[in-house]
Amino acid sequence: MAILSAFSSCKSETEEFDPYYTPVNVSVTSFSLNADEDVMSNLDSVFFSIDLDRGVIFNADSLPLGTKIDKLVPDIEYSSHVTKAIIKMEGGSTRTGEVDYTTSDTDSIDFTGKVTLTLSIPFADGDTLKKDYDLKVLVHKQKKDSLMWGDKAYAKLPSRYANPKNQKSLDFKGKAVSLIEESDGSYTYATSSDLYSNNWQKIPVSFPFTPDTRSLTATDRCLNILDTGGNMYESTDGSTWIATGEKWISIIGAYKDTAIGLKQTTNGISYAQYPLKDLNPGVVDPDFPVSGTSNFVILENKWTNSPVGFCIGGRMINGKLTDATWAFDGSNWVKLSQGGIPAVSGATIIPYYSYRKTQSEWTQTEYTAWLAVGGSKSDNTLNRTVFISYDNGVTWGEGNEQMQLPQEIPDLTGCDNVVMYTQKKAAISDYWTRAGGSTPTVDGDYIIWECPYIYLLGGKNANDELQNSIWRGVLARFTFTPII
Repeated sequence: MAILSAFSSCKSETEEFDPYYTPVNVSVTSFSLNADEDVMSNLDSVFFSIDLDRGVIFNADSLPLGTKIDKLVPDIEYSSHVTKAIIKMEGGSTRTGEVDYTTSDTDSIDFTGKVTLTLSIPFADGDTLKKDYDLKVLVHKQKKDSLMWGDKAYAKLPSRYANPKNQKSLDFKGKAVSLIEESDGSYTYATSSDLYSNNWQKIPVSFPFTPDTRSLTATDRCLNILDTGGNMYESTDGSTWIATGEKWISIIGAYKDTAIGLKQTTNGISYAQYPLKDLNPGVVDPDFPVSGTSNFVILENKWTNSPVGFCIGGRMINGKLTDATWAFDGSNWVKLSQGGIPAVSGATIIPYYSYRKTQSEWTQTEYTAWLAVGGSKSDNTLNRTVFISYDNGVTWGEGNEQMQLPQEIPDLTGCDNVVMYTQKKAAISDYWTRAGGSTPTVDGDYIIWECPYIYLLGGKNANDELQNSIWRGVLARFTFTPII
């Protein structure tokens, strides 16, 4: 019967309704699970939402993958006027049937199937006030802190012809940019604002010089590239290139609106910046990498006075590989740390996120994290282990199993990466789970959020062959519909 029908009775108009026989008195006021260390630590602290309108009780933040929910003891609070609290189990893996919670409040419940709670208060005239609740204990279907890749998240480089020779890809003003050296010796300049759908705009480019494709760099102002003789050029659109008058050994990366790198001077190999701003010029440190460094990544947040950029690995003047992390603050280069990663050349650093456990098993805190992928080691083998830094490059360590690359992705060196956000949309329902990376918005019956995807582009194998591939990965939790 509908709740409102409970208010009809044979009492006279002068009689008042019993205040205890109202819908609020069949409301669940609290729901939790009893502690059970054999199931999960802090199980009794899992928060459950109670949707009285729809009659749904659920944990918005799902329990970890693999949590056993077939023998859980609930702790339910409701009005003392409730005479029956029937829990009905249907389709469970170990148990079905009914339990009257008012007389068996320590009985375990199998939440693997459909579970319904019905609260009842009888009327003197034989009628009954009832309220039904769907009880849901949600468990993640995958490890939420796993990087998901897989053979389905694969595409080819945006070349105009088969078998491209070389490429460099990066982020330029919010778009992915890829410069492709084609098999016939021509060049393609491709841009994309939607890597998720693999939508690229491709144009042929004719250079008035022979470019060093891998030297392409994007500053806040423009693109920079070296020719094979070290002469630097700049462009705002990737098709028209203007000589800067600079001649460098290499471009390490971009710092704000300037390119930073190395040049040959009368005193030796020296630090360089174009346009020259706050750099303290001078001969490089003896153990500074002069070639083969990773991409140059920038750290900027409310705790930094100015952006700090850093790179890892590379080959020093003496020809040896380094395992050091070097940082640049706009004026000076300093060795930030050494060790924690192998000595490699051609690694790529992915600026991303990671989650680390708090005192509870399921609640975790978001951190900015740097992932180091690929690279060639001193024995000419390729590094396959993903390393991670939670403290902005100060220390590095091997990522856990969930963060490692799947077997579908081959060993690579010199690959590039772009992190691009893709808008996701889902119906608002009682199956909310936690997402990260952005603040969601609501549009009618839908919730919209931004999901950060990693794209690994190109790279070469141990035989120095370019891999015509783009791999897409994402931390699983970012794909889950957010809590609101």
